[in-house]
Amino acid sequence: MEYHSILNKQLLKFIPDKYLEDEAMQKFLESVSNSYRSFEKSKKLSEHAFTISEREYQEVNNFLLKENEIKQQSISEIKKAISSLSPGARTDIESSDDDLINIIKFLQRQIEKAKELELQLIESKDVAEKAALTKSHFLSTMSHEIRTPMNAVIGFTHLLLQLEPRVEQMEYLKMLKFSAENLLVLINDILDFSKIEASRVEFEEADFSIKELISNIRLALLQKANEKDIQLKLLIDQELPNAIKGDPVRLGQILTNLIGNAVKFTKEGKVTITASLNKKTADYTTIDFEVADTGIGIDKDKLTNIFESFTQASSDTTRKFGGTGLGLTITKKLLELMDSEIKVKSKLGKGSVFYFSLKMKNSDKQFEKNGYDIIQPETKSLKGVKLLIAEDNQINVILAKQYMKLWDIECDVAENGEIALTLVQTNDYHMVLMDLQMPEMDGYETTIEIRKLPGEKFKDLPIIALTASAMLDIKDQAFIVGMNDYISKPFNPNELYRKIAQYAKVDV
Repeated sequence: MEYHSILNKQLLKFIPDKYLEDEAMQKFLESVSNSYRSFEKSKKLSEHAFTISEREYQEVNNFLLKENEIKQQSISEIKKAISSLSPGARTDIESSDDDLINIIKFLQRQIEKAKELELQLIESKDVAEKAALTKSHFLSTMSHEIRTPMNAVIGFTHLLLQLEPRVEQMEYLKMLKFSAENLLVLINDILDFSKIEASRVEFEEADFSIKELISNIRLALLQKANEKDIQLKLLIDQELPNAIKGDPVRLGQILTNLIGNAVKFTKEGKVTITASLNKKTADYTTIDFEVADTGIGIDKDKLTNIFESFTQASSDTTRKFGGTGLGLTITKKLLELMDSEIKVKSKLGKGSVFYFSLKMKNSDKQFEKNGYDIIQPETKSLKGVKLLIAEDNQINVILAKQYMKLWDIECDVAENGEIALTLVQTNDYHMVLMDLQMPEMDGYETTIEIRKLPGEKFKDLPIIALTASAMLDIKDQAFIVGMNDYISKPFNPNELYRKIAQYAKVDV
């Protein structure tokens, strides 16, 4: 039998052949040989396994070394980033090369500080919002309180001018009217500036004649130009469309500011208003506007300052010519909101040129050409019209009654909302002129209660808000509660007349 090589060597050396023939001896030797073979096989397997483990260990070790290197680089980069964001944090995070615990603790502290800052910002935001609301309420109240007496001053001046006063009285009344209207312009400038600051300006899109708008503005300012013995020229491009779409009120405000300034700052010579066609497409028309004067001009160094809030070219200008310094600021901001830009060229002592371009939608509407005459106060009779005036200010009541008498209108007066609600139910009125701020029940509440009354009569009854407040949210709220229209005090007598005629459905 063939035994393991090591066992064979030992048998040949120490065991005689005769003993190898014994059967029991053979079994023993066979068992020993198998043990040798098993041991040798196990040894080879162990060596193989060790070799593999050693290789895997080296691979794992190399991987861990690379990971540790990446970790160290990452920690280093994190430290650099933290140091660049917060230079004072360097000493907090560099106690060791790989101190992740310190970095984590530092970041935790920063997160806590950020949360505290966030809470402070939320509190500051709440305070700012409350302050803005308080400011809005203050402006609304002041608007009402200032414009209410202005309504009486301007309204009674209009009435007195219609009573054929003596020559010297006419002169005084004209000065009174001029001063009151100037004061109203200042009040409106401040309110407009506040609305622009709060981003609460809304632009309408109405069809209007650009030629008529500019001509009417020129006519409105012509008297001031004539008083100063300066020419007020108007050059309108005949290629301009008959009608366009846009906001005639805001465009009129911009042009009035520019032309009014030009007249105010021009002692002699002329002011020239130009409107010319720049470009026309199927949908839009771009018009170039220019207001040039031969006035005092502006120093080159002051050109950028004139558009700042409450600023004029110099304090001397303010003393000589007056004004709030808001007109050009409002003009600039309105044009920016209309995707345009105001530009100026000027030379001290030689005059100024303000110009801008405005892109507006085309309109299919056609306007009849008129002579642009200055409209005189309406005096046509509206006999048969009966209305209710809900107003608590006695001076305004007297003023309103005088106009109603002039127009042959029958009217009742309610001193507060509760009386107005009672009178509406017991009388047939063509409409209600509703003041918004009244005792007992204000104009909003009264309107809501009127609309709740049973019957179509009270749902269809025209209610016109007549208030001294000029704030945009006041106007919006008036429509929300169910009012039909809005007239701001001091009111234009012709506007009030037209509204009454319109809602009373009287043919005038």
